[in-house]
Amino acid sequence: MERTGERFRIVNCTDCGFVFVADPPADTANHGELEKLYWRFRARHHQIRRLLLRHLRRGQKVLEIGCGRGELGYIMRNDPFQYVGYEPARGLSDFGIAEGVNIVQAPFHGSVPADAVVIDNVLEHVMEPRQLIKTAASVLNPGGLLIVITPNLNDVRTLYPAWRKRYLWIPPDHINYFSATDIEHLFASVQMQPKRFRFGPLTTSDWKYLPRALAESVGMSVFGHNVYAVAR
Repeated sequence: MERTGERFRIVNCTDCGFVFVADPPADTANHGELEKLYWRFRARHHQIRRLLLRHLRRGQKVLEIGCGRGELGYIMRNDPFQYVGYEPARGLSDFGIAEGVNIVQAPFHGSVPADAVVIDNVLEHVMEPRQLIKTAASVLNPGGLLIVITPNLNDVRTLYPAWRKRYLWIPPDHINYFSATDIEHLFASVQMQPKRFRFGPLTTSDWKYLPRALAESVGMSVFGHNVYAVAR
């Protein structure tokens, strides 16, 4: 397909069915221009925070791989955890640091133990998603959480051509396209069983996510994949 003046080959693995861009550029990070950046808080940031508050104890460490501007770290700034984000894209990380978020301006290579690792809308951008999952799982303390959010190849909204064009088939921004089976395989590669976390507890501000919450409560991913697993 052609996008942004370039041609890309999107292929389907004949062995496992995984869909990916066969010829991604060397740098797939979104660096951004600092003067044009602003906070982009999303409902998922608050849902991740709720999950962490339910599962972690005071003083435990949260690592976010590919934290971008650091929205999660910012809304957690008064929580009783140690948060550190890793983000190699300088424009994004400069913005978050200027706002007081604890961000390391480098890729995460797995040298720091953690009680939770968050990978939020990152796997679709990286060349080796399986290796990133392995690195994340390797640093988890026993009982630690691995939280992954990524777009869904079979999102119900792909029924609309305009949505597919704007949000799904967008190389070089997205170079990996995950089905629910792909997510299961990724977690199985590190001997972990993913669970879906729904948009709850629901409040009046969450009303528009009710269909998603109901679907996820019975194990369905009709929109994006929001999953977590607990390390043994």
